[in-house]
Amino acid sequence: MTASMDVLRPRDPGLGHAAVMGSLVRMHEDLASAPILWLSTTRPDGRPHIVPTWFDWDGEVITVFSKTHAQKVRNVRHQPSVMVAVGRPELNFAVELLEGEAVVVDTPIAPDGPVEPLPSPRFARKYAAAFADAGYTAESFSATYTVTVRIRLTRLLDWGARGAGYTGDRLAPSA
Repeated sequence: MTASMDVLRPRDPGLGHAAVMGSLVRMHEDLASAPILWLSTTRPDGRPHIVPTWFDWDGEVITVFSKTHAQKVRNVRHQPSVMVAVGRPELNFAVELLEGEAVVVDTPIAPDGPVEPLPSPRFARKYAAAFADAGYTAESFSATYTVTVRIRLTRLLDWGARGAGYTGDRLAPSA
């Protein structure tokens, strides 16, 4: 977990600190272990677009890998505000809803491959079985999905903490 959890306070003083901290711990655990997240972007005409996607979480930023002309990439280039859903949608709806600001990073390709290693070793380990099932290696995945979308989270809209919202650079409390 990152230091960001140390600065959070509930917006609603009636919310128990333990419930809020439990939600933050669950958010970090879900982002570290969930196989997919749902990424919601907005099309230039204002219509919503939501897709399930593989992702990497480094404790600070969510990274999504994409093909150059994917709709989500076009959407983020037009409107960087996004929403992410991750969790276990069982009977108790333990799902973390997160707002963020996204940026598209076009990875330049050198003659011998990407300039930066894509995907990260953590991502390659997480999806090793899925790569094999889809016929990818880390290298062939990297050659196909050459664009990264990096999402810095700005707000947690947690159902587990009865809708408490947190905002800021490191999920600081909202005013």
